[in-house]
Amino acid sequence: MKKTAGKTIIWLIIIALFAAGVLLVTTRPSIVEEVKRGTAKLFVYEYIPNQNIQIDSCMVSQSSDSIYKDFRKKYRFHYQTIGMASFADSSRMIMVSELPPHFETDSVASIFKKFTHKVELRKHSIGYDGYVTDMLIYLGNATQENCDNLIRKLNKELFFSEYKPIVTELPVEQKRQYFAKENIDYQITLNEFNIWFMEDGEGFMTLDDTNHVMTISDMFAEQSRGVFFSQLPGFVAWAIAKNEDIAGQVGDIRQFTLDADLILGALADSSTLVIIGRERQSPLNELPPLQIESILLLASTTEKELSQSLDINDLMAGKMNNGRDWCPTYLSKELENTEFGDLMTITDVLLKDWSERGTIQEGYYRYPDPGYYPFDKPLFRKLGLSELVYNWNTAGAMYAIDCEGYTIYTLNRTGSLPVSYFNSQERSESIGYRYESQAYHYFATLCNTDLARVVQYTALYQLFIDNNISYSGNTYPSFPKNKPFLLYKPTLNLLNTIKNMSSEAIAAFADSLSHRTFDRYQKEHVDKQLRENEQNYNMTYTNEHIDFIYQNVHQNTKAGISGNINEVKNLLNSLSEEQFNKLAKFLSYPRGVAVRDRESYNTMLRARKVNQLMREIGKNNLDLLGMDLNNVKNYFAGNLAGNSGRYMKTSSLIITFNDLLTTGGHNLSSRISRVNSMTHYKQSKGNYVPKDYDRPANTEPVLAENKPVTSEPSASTPTASKPSGGTAPSSKPSGSAAPSGSRPSSSTAPSSNSRPTGSATPSSGAKPSTSSGTRPSTTSSSSTSHSSTATSTASSRSTSGGGNIRPRSAVISTAPRGTRGL
Repeated sequence: MKKTAGKTIIWLIIIALFAAGVLLVTTRPSIVEEVKRGTAKLFVYEYIPNQNIQIDSCMVSQSSDSIYKDFRKKYRFHYQTIGMASFADSSRMIMVSELPPHFETDSVASIFKKFTHKVELRKHSIGYDGYVTDMLIYLGNATQENCDNLIRKLNKELFFSEYKPIVTELPVEQKRQYFAKENIDYQITLNEFNIWFMEDGEGFMTLDDTNHVMTISDMFAEQSRGVFFSQLPGFVAWAIAKNEDIAGQVGDIRQFTLDADLILGALADSSTLVIIGRERQSPLNELPPLQIESILLLASTTEKELSQSLDINDLMAGKMNNGRDWCPTYLSKELENTEFGDLMTITDVLLKDWSERGTIQEGYYRYPDPGYYPFDKPLFRKLGLSELVYNWNTAGAMYAIDCEGYTIYTLNRTGSLPVSYFNSQERSESIGYRYESQAYHYFATLCNTDLARVVQYTALYQLFIDNNISYSGNTYPSFPKNKPFLLYKPTLNLLNTIKNMSSEAIAAFADSLSHRTFDRYQKEHVDKQLRENEQNYNMTYTNEHIDFIYQNVHQNTKAGISGNINEVKNLLNSLSEEQFNKLAKFLSYPRGVAVRDRESYNTMLRARKVNQLMREIGKNNLDLLGMDLNNVKNYFAGNLAGNSGRYMKTSSLIITFNDLLTTGGHNLSSRISRVNSMTHYKQSKGNYVPKDYDRPANTEPVLAENKPVTSEPSASTPTASKPSGGTAPSSKPSGSAAPSGSRPSSSTAPSSNSRPTGSATPSSGAKPSTSSGTRPSTTSSSSTSHSSTATSTASSRSTSGGGNIRPRSAVISTAPRGTRGL
């Protein structure tokens, strides 16, 4: 009887389960999903909604294109982030801008395997033919929890860390800011670093153990590794093992670059390098995190010199028939097709254009204008030179002193690299300290975030080389091997044309060129002189006199051209075949030949003679010899179209307007200026700051295509001050839990840590006074609500620039550190 009852119950349960299953299948899908959702909640696993959908019919497919284009319109230059757009039908778009070279697209299939998804790669143009690659991932149906988990996994693949999986909410509301609203130029002395971190013993702690406070000396003694926060908000320290491969410490890079927005200096002993950064004050759309791939690239570099150049006076570069100038971009092989390399090219363009008051405009980067310039006139015209070289360099960019048991490093200025102006590329003679100092002050205090970014990368490069820090992992080098030889053929053709010109051909060419030159330039100047003569000497020129003068000018020009061509022709015919080919190679790629012996020196002198002839002829007149520089430019770019990095390509050339005989570039040396004293070690002349050319208040940069006419800046000299500690509210992905490891709240600053204010150049042994280069401060603030975007702004800012001195006895109340400031 009991057995019969038991069987009956079992059959009833089976029938009930079958009926429930039929009911679930035949009822609305929403009920099915609710059951699945409830089951996932009951057994604590991720609920994945119905994936039996067509992505092309979802809202994400209809709106993603416009959202992406809007993002790239507001973020036209380098900006690496994860973005997400959510739609009413639960479809989503996840965007990864500027894919790093180590990212494997195959990993997307693994991360998103449980979801119906679609992947698109988009190329975003930067410069003439450069680009970065962005990834768009479409999800047909996903919850916020799904997206949070997916983004955390993406974060790990992209940045080697799950720390702070920040999400930029799409569509974006705020644009990228290329000029910081507050000062980011700090001049901190070696003496100040010594007082703060060694003598007074600034306390640091990790997010994992906020009760264990360490000084820099403790870090040295314990050989600590990782990221640390100052006990009083203001500093972030990254402790790295010296003389080792950084591959084992890659996971710390993302945390440091997110929580520190500026690098200020470093300290090191025999085994540990501690890099000191400003705890983030600027929002991400102002000072984006340094890119991990660029940092690893610099760690992998063994070359003691890196360089970049825009050589408008190269033989095959110059003014085309359309009036525009073109020149190849030169980058050290380590920098080709890298973010840092492209930043160097962009900031080189800025150095030339802004030194010339915006008169040398690049045709494709279209960088926002600063609103004011360093000189009252374009520098080239102001000096009246026939040639000018503009250069960023590292001489005096970072100072170091070797103390007993440790070394201190500080940056001279964090706003920009030093500036050099030379009379010519060959002589490298400075045009004068006054102009260079004035320009250095201008660019450093301009608050341009890309200039500051180049300073930070340069600082890391120098620190890594100086402390023998390496990286053995793959950095995906992509130097186009054919680049050094691309202009050899057109150069050889031009030299052969000149070498084989007959006397009749030279005469015909000289006659055509002299007429063209007269009609384009000389006639206007001759007529002006004739009018002045008539006014000054009370005389009148007859038509016969004027025609005679015209003819005389024409004949003199023709004779000069013929003589110069014959001189170069004779030179070329005097060379052996080997010497001729060496000359062609030197002219086509000057940086590929080192002048180390008598033969290479003679080749350089011959090349100078040929270049001089080309300047006299005018590159835009080479069509009279059957050569069009526009065709050369297209040939050069076309042959480099397929030579790129995995996901990006640096522009192979630039197009400028109204360029003259100018050259620009970066000379980055790993050499750090070592001094013997912590005070008064900088150049005694100081910064030359003319009263009439400092940054005017409320000057807003504008896009180049909407360039305004601005008045000269008012007389004011802002004093660079040190950063105030992260008072910005924290940010986390919308709908996600706060990132693990949060910044400890501080209460009252302990009196034992009370320290005086700092100055830029304190006297030896004296306590620094309030001035530039002042101590990072934190004003009182309370925890604020979290923003869902990555471009949140600070809740409390100092009005004096980068922050006031941090009073060591001040009462501090901040948002949780480690999540604050983003």
